[in-house]
Amino acid sequence: MAGQLVKVATLEDFPLRRAVRVVLPDDEVAVWKVDGCYYAVSAICRHHHVPTLHEGMRDGLEVMCPLHGWTYSIVTGEATGGGGKVRVYPTSVKDGAVWIMVPEESGD
Repeated sequence: MAGQLVKVATLEDFPLRRAVRVVLPDDEVAVWKVDGCYYAVSAICRHHHVPTLHEGMRDGLEVMCPLHGWTYSIVTGEATGGGGKVRVYPTSVKDGAVWIMVPEESGD
């Protein structure tokens, strides 16, 4: 996958059950730490196309948009309640920091 690695935060920056918000030129991303793994999806809910998922309540590997209750898998980006799909960003950990892979061109 061609793209650019973007540093999200240090490992210590992740709040319990809350996301770290990352603002990119073409997207906003929500990144969670769950059981030692890191998951990153677009924070833009497909319902009204607003960046709210980083503020949503996470239950396991699903997050709920705080505005209207649509839910998404933070693993696949698929809607589990509502509709649509949000972009998933591959994550990696290196040198005490979390990184996401941002593709060169948007396919969504």
